[in-house]
Amino acid sequence: MNPRPTDPAPVDGERFLSEEDLAEIDRPDLEIVIPRAGDPINEAFRQAGAAVAVVSLVAVWALLLVAVALRYLTGSSLDFATELPAYLYPWIIAGGVVVAMALGGHIAVDFVLTRLSPRAEQTAQVGVWAFGGVLFVLITVLSLRLVDALIAQITPILGWPRVGSFAAFMLMSACLAVQSFARAWFIARRSADDAAAGAADADKEVYGV
Repeated sequence: MNPRPTDPAPVDGERFLSEEDLAEIDRPDLEIVIPRAGDPINEAFRQAGAAVAVVSLVAVWALLLVAVALRYLTGSSLDFATELPAYLYPWIIAGGVVVAMALGGHIAVDFVLTRLSPRAEQTAQVGVWAFGGVLFVLITVLSLRLVDALIAQITPILGWPRVGSFAAFMLMSACLAVQSFARAWFIARRSADDAAAGAADADKEVYGV
């Protein structure tokens, strides 16, 4: 038998990790970190949007699963299985958009803001978010003109008014308006808080308090 090779000797104070050393290494358990919004209002909308999107997605998934199983086992299917998912898809999208808005996951190109001073950047952000909120309010108001026509339209299988599906867009626009105004408000308040903190620090430095 060939002799078992010996471990190389440490060089210049070098030390090899033993099995005991590896056992003592702290290995944190894997945990899912849920991203949070930057302010409490957007955080509330994030939770609500996520709930709407998840419930709608699970309902569509379960319905399609049952429909496929019935078609495979019995050769028949549910009549409304092809209509209800299309009715719920707008709610999945609307919930996802509200979550993306709360987390700042929208598409943005920060070309101008990154070249401004901190105070000018905050002022620009307040103006942009307030303007965005006004636009979303306008979109919500304009979408209300379609309600009567959509109430009159009935889906062929379920017999539901199509406004129930379109309501996802209207509610999404209203949520985005509130989220935009909330973001503008909290950015402006943060700017005021920073200014107050800076003034307090200046007073302490002057008077030695």
